[in-house]
Amino acid sequence: MSFAQACTTDDIQRIAQAHGEAAKRAIEAGFDAVEVHLGHNYLASSFLSPRINHRTDAYGGSLENRARFSREILRAVRDAVGDRIAIIAKMNMDDGVPGGFWLDEAIPVTQWLEADGTLDALEMTAGSSLLNPMYLFKGDAPLEEFAAVMPQPIKLGVKLVGKRLLHSYPYRDGYLLEDTRQIRAAVKLPMILLGGITDRPMMDTAMAEGFEFVAMARALLREPDLVNRIAADASTPSLCNHCNKCMPTNFTGTRCVLVDRTSTRQATWGKPEGYVG
Repeated sequence: MSFAQACTTDDIQRIAQAHGEAAKRAIEAGFDAVEVHLGHNYLASSFLSPRINHRTDAYGGSLENRARFSREILRAVRDAVGDRIAIIAKMNMDDGVPGGFWLDEAIPVTQWLEADGTLDALEMTAGSSLLNPMYLFKGDAPLEEFAAVMPQPIKLGVKLVGKRLLHSYPYRDGYLLEDTRQIRAAVKLPMILLGGITDRPMMDTAMAEGFEFVAMARALLREPDLVNRIAADASTPSLCNHCNKCMPTNFTGTRCVLVDRTSTRQATWGKPEGYVG
């Protein structure tokens, strides 16, 4: 049984052009930048992955062919918006699965993207939403919480085989830095570091390593004002404990479950050891 059919070349061109149209709408809505997602084994990333892409036409086989769709998407976006808005690409450097896209292929692809002149900045990521979603997030896999929000029979499947599908990985601050250094050394594009950026020391490390920007996500779900608080006091710790229980809330309204939403105060559980405040 197949749940999907292969894109035709007409589909590919239509989808690339649709990215350009979406970027134009972002300009009309007042945005200063758009990010084109080439990661996590979503559509463009699935073309890049030798594990997933089994095509035998101009979009499959060699790395150059597998990268063609991503390059065409970015060309369509650049052609649609010119220099009216900044264009960022978020691209995998490691699918986190055997036989997947990895650094040895990510490096030349980023160099091609740079040479194409379609990007203003580059953000490297990792993991496969299809095959290994926890590889990006690190930390514990919230199996009970995932099961709770899923309909049957998916709920039963998560309970029975969830540990085999949702692996846990040790968390450490700046956990994508080591691999991303190799991309940083290969291109001159401005780069954004993500993955475990929660405090001023890690931000300073990123700047010292040659990154122009950092990206934050889970920490801002816990504390939307964290950046302002760090700016006011560089010793400010993040309250995010990387429990990943925010992930299943994507299906019900993305939020930090450790925040008491019935009041304006932060919930007191889950604060880092030694936190005073």
